[in-house]
Amino acid sequence: MKKNIPVLYQEESDCCGCGACLNICPRDAIRMVADECGFLYPEIDGDLCVGCRKCTSVCAFQNINENNTPLSVYAAVSQNKEQAVKSASGGIFASLAEDYINKGGIVFGAAFDEKRGVLHQCINKTEELYLLQGSKYVQSKIGSTYKEAKELLIAGKKVLFSGTPCQIAGLNSYLGKEYDGLLTVDIICHGVPSEKIFQSYLHFIEEKYDGKLTYFTFRDKNIGWGINGKAVFENHAGKKKKVTLWQSGSSYLFYFIKGWIYRENCYQCKYAGAHRPGDITLGDYWGIEKQHPEFLSSGWDESKGISVVISNTEKGKTTLEGLQGVEFKKSTFEKAAAANGQLRHPSEQGKRQEILQLYRSGGWKALEQRYQKKIGLRKYSSQVKAVIPLFIKRWLKSKI
Repeated sequence: MKKNIPVLYQEESDCCGCGACLNICPRDAIRMVADECGFLYPEIDGDLCVGCRKCTSVCAFQNINENNTPLSVYAAVSQNKEQAVKSASGGIFASLAEDYINKGGIVFGAAFDEKRGVLHQCINKTEELYLLQGSKYVQSKIGSTYKEAKELLIAGKKVLFSGTPCQIAGLNSYLGKEYDGLLTVDIICHGVPSEKIFQSYLHFIEEKYDGKLTYFTFRDKNIGWGINGKAVFENHAGKKKKVTLWQSGSSYLFYFIKGWIYRENCYQCKYAGAHRPGDITLGDYWGIEKQHPEFLSSGWDESKGISVVISNTEKGKTTLEGLQGVEFKKSTFEKAAAANGQLRHPSEQGKRQEILQLYRSGGWKALEQRYQKKIGLRKYSSQVKAVIPLFIKRWLKSKI
């Protein structure tokens, strides 16, 4: 008898790669397969599939429209300075995670693996929190973490699950019901490059600096609050070299900020707005010097990072109201969204087709050559901004 194998998506823009279909399949008949540029898409093994169609019904990206609206919006900073320094913005995720762990809970989030790939994993110790802190401008592999989270929730554990909005929507659909012990946190997401593209860049800079990469971060707070990274390389003689990856001087960060290396669905993201799937939304409060200059004049230092925090559900709102060790100041969604484009609309494709075609034909070296040819003196803009005194930056930003 001929099997009726489900069709998981018609176009690449229909699939966000969240992995809900993989997690719900009762026969483990689905695996995530990379395309030529490394973007992961689900593929069904016809020999294992029984045609139950749970995989198609669980797809939140295609089937579920979010209707949450912001209940409260804050600018916030952690009072734990050590945590804030390790975090991309104000350290609020770390505060939430530490609170959950201290209450016996489990925290899921994105972490680098030993090969600088990015995958979701869980932790239950505060000393492991650093693994989940900091931005990862790569799509993380969900793996079986939806299943793991469900098993923990059924066992009565408290679970905090963080991820991109589409990953949180996928989790919610996979679970199929609300759990009192679950708190979901989605991030303000520009879009996600593939791990293959990121790895190509890492291999390129290893060759460029003639050393093995031993440390990498997308956001180095020692330079201030911004999208400037840091890498450490070790050569054959054991000598280490530290390199600042300036936003305007790194080809990867340049293409990422431009939005030209994301997966296809990111440009039709239905979560890039006010209707969010997470109980709480976290991100950088870009533009705070213009929206809330009074917060800065009262003592906040934006060079250390400031978060925008949005409660989308009553659970999220209650959690934030009870969170200790964080200083909250009330804001509005309109102010928070003014310089956070992904709270208003998805990223634009721009020159994505050209860039990915160039990548397919020549790898990252071809993208680097294009970047060097086109960027000119703009590559030094991040370095120039870094040496401008803070009070002058505030004045300039308030006037723009």
